[in-house]
Amino acid sequence: MQFEETSFSTEALWDRATEVVREDYCELDLLLRKLGSPKPTIGWNPAMESLPGDQLKYFLDWWDKARGADFAASPDAVDPMELRSILGHLAVLDVLDGGENFRYRLYGSAIMNEPGKDLTGLLLSDIWTPLRAFFTISYRAVVLRKEPLYTQHEPHHSLKMQIWDRLILPLSNGDEVERIIVAIVPSKTKPSYKKDYL
Repeated sequence: MQFEETSFSTEALWDRATEVVREDYCELDLLLRKLGSPKPTIGWNPAMESLPGDQLKYFLDWWDKARGADFAASPDAVDPMELRSILGHLAVLDVLDGGENFRYRLYGSAIMNEPGKDLTGLLLSDIWTPLRAFFTISYRAVVLRKEPLYTQHEPHHSLKMQIWDRLILPLSNGDEVERIIVAIVPSKTKPSYKKDYL
């Protein structure tokens, strides 16, 4: 109980997000280990050629062209027709209260954990998943740093699920991040399921 109270308080999650902004991942790695997941792969401003798979490369190229000289693309630039090749793998979230919470505006059909389980309209804080804290930290870090963030994470060992690649991009019409758009695709990397997590 003490671990849960201290590690998942909004203050603690903001602290972890600030550390991710500084590219200090030690406490985040420890948090995920305690949740039963290996440490994630994290990278700011990934180069196009470093991204795995054509979907993430297309997504980053679209965002980069849409933003022009601005730090982020406008929310109005999100065109379902232009993004139709990866639409099922996208999540769009409103940033609430500066990143205190996030609301799903869109949750792609290809990333639903269960058929028909659409998260559209729900708050991130209302969704149960062992890695909700990791998602909150990642999204808050993008709100703070205002730059693209790539992550690869492995779900909790008990779920026996695949690894996921995420590219988290900011959307804005001004100086602050108003929304984030996330491409979530299955990784070609096989889950490790190391013995020390079983």
